[in-house]
Amino acid sequence: RKESSKEPRQRHDSHQQQHSSSSSSSRTRPSGSSIMDAFTDFGSSERAMEKERKERQEAARKKRAKERAAAERARAENLRLDEVNARRRAEEAVAREHEAAAMIEENRKTGGIKFCEVLRPTATSSNGDRITLPVSALETLTNLGAIDAGPMAFELCAMRGDTVVALTHAGVAEFVAGEGTVGIPPKTALSLTRENGPASISGMMIRVKYVRLGNHLKSFVRLQPRGHGFHKNGEEVVNIDIKTVLERELIGHTCITTGDWLHIRHEKVSYDLKVRSLGSYSTLGDAKQLESEEAIFLVNTDLEVDIMPSETAEAEAERAVEAAKAAEAEQERQVQRALDRIKRAEALHHALPSEPHDEREAAAPAAQAGGGGGDGGGGGGERCVKVLVRLPSGGQLVRRVRLSDPL
Repeated sequence: RKESSKEPRQRHDSHQQQHSSSSSSSRTRPSGSSIMDAFTDFGSSERAMEKERKERQEAARKKRAKERAAAERARAENLRLDEVNARRRAEEAVAREHEAAAMIEENRKTGGIKFCEVLRPTATSSNGDRITLPVSALETLTNLGAIDAGPMAFELCAMRGDTVVALTHAGVAEFVAGEGTVGIPPKTALSLTRENGPASISGMMIRVKYVRLGNHLKSFVRLQPRGHGFHKNGEEVVNIDIKTVLERELIGHTCITTGDWLHIRHEKVSYDLKVRSLGSYSTLGDAKQLESEEAIFLVNTDLEVDIMPSETAEAEAERAVEAAKAAEAEQERQVQRALDRIKRAEALHHALPSEPHDEREAAAPAAQAGGGGGDGGGGGGERCVKVLVRLPSGGQLVRRVRLSDPL
């Protein structure tokens, strides 16, 4: 009985639990407004997520664009650097070529003997172009092998500071000058100072450089007299043996340079000659070819001399040529102006109305031939007047104009 009494109680408790569960379910079931609120919250969350997704996409797009722009800038900078490096390498290559060419030229000029010193000039009274150098220069040149290479020549540059103001070449007479000095004879000083005069060399420094000048069997020099040259008061100097004078002048010269000034005297009159160009003859097959030279060695060479017109005569010739060109240009302008006037006159002539025909003049001879008089009133042509213009040159112009034409 006890077990049977327990079973109904258990069924009762189970029924109460089901009732309470159903009551609780009925109490927790959401209403219609709560469901709408839940859907609204879900939509807002969707929009927020969509907005966030778009923002992330925009940020990613901007990042990619920024990375592309940075890559483009880096690529452009790399291209610029490549161009700069290529240009620098090209310039360095050109500089190396120039340096190599300068070295080759330097070796050609010096024969590999490097002697170059800047010395203070002192005046000497020797006749010719040969300078004097210190004893230390003899020791240096001997050690370099220049003494055994034959007659020596030196390039002399007059310098003010670091600027070369004049250049010439000379031989060496003796090694007796004081240390740090170079003895300059008057003729060499004239080529270095020119119109300033030999006395102005005291304010300069002289760069003395050993050079090797070619030994040519035959050389050429073109000289131009300065000023009026060998003319005096417009008349040519009579009985001047230029060959003898030049041989006497150049007897003490070792070298001659383009731009040198040569001072000569003839019958107690001084003349200055300027070296305009130099050259040497080389044999090519059976033909002789003249090659331009900056300086030539005058030892053991056959020198051909050409005398140009003086500076004054050359200037006058140039002025005459310029005047002839100006006159020709003016004549051409005058011809062109005349042609332009003719063209304008023809244009005006074509623009004028056609010249009328006076029928009365044509009818008068016919009437006279027919024996009739009258005033020609039978003609129906338009009346016109003849205008005659006399020109200052003596000619005349004739034009018929209708009386009805406006003036």
